[in-house]
Amino acid sequence: MIKNTFQILPSVGAGRERGIWGSGILTWDDFTECRSVKGVSEESKNRFDGILEEASGLLDGGDSLALGEIIPRKEHWRMYEHFKDRAAFLDIETDGLERDSTVTVVTVCKGDDVTTLVDGIDLDAESLAEALDDPAMIVSFNGSCFDLPVLRYSFPALDLERPHFDLRFGCRRAGYSGGLKYIERELGMARDDDIADLDGFDAVRLWKYWTRAHDKRSLDLLVGYNRADTINLKTLADIMYDKLVRKCMTRS
Repeated sequence: MIKNTFQILPSVGAGRERGIWGSGILTWDDFTECRSVKGVSEESKNRFDGILEEASGLLDGGDSLALGEIIPRKEHWRMYEHFKDRAAFLDIETDGLERDSTVTVVTVCKGDDVTTLVDGIDLDAESLAEALDDPAMIVSFNGSCFDLPVLRYSFPALDLERPHFDLRFGCRRAGYSGGLKYIERELGMARDDDIADLDGFDAVRLWKYWTRAHDKRSLDLLVGYNRADTINLKTLADIMYDKLVRKCMTRS
């Protein structure tokens, strides 16, 4: 789907993109191989060809960072299929809802590796950077509004400038609203019984039980809850990517 978007071109939004698709030009290669494109001047065509050829080179070279700077943020989801094997799926828990809240638990899934870090035990900037391990892109649920701003506040040296597939907004574009757990249930995704009914408020409560009474079961439940949030992002991202592809194909 990366090579199907023309919104990397100046003055090309969703409407003009649909017009290009409607003329039978569906990919970057289709565009550059045409001698002319309806509604595009010869001068613009030459300039657009250069942009698309540069983007193709970045894609072939696996340079997701540079490619992400060309592709509009709301279209970063299109990069998922190409870069998902190098993506970092990320979810955090905190002791409150403010940006300066303490980050209590972080889980990162990258490839087959699942790393969970806990404040006061093994969570710091170095261990988090090691878990992320220079990802090609980040996948989260509402991370652009919460997880990433909180992490930037708590760990200002941490490099989080990556293409970002935020599933909260990806789900909304695909026709699903509500929180992560609600959407999981709507899609038939199950969780273990002991964490099935937990939510973000429970995560704060469990952390307080752990810090105040050293209740190990509370910490274990919190860690299990956070890991489920993160691991389920991989399944949800696959589902939503396919739904968004079909939606785009229908419009083209």
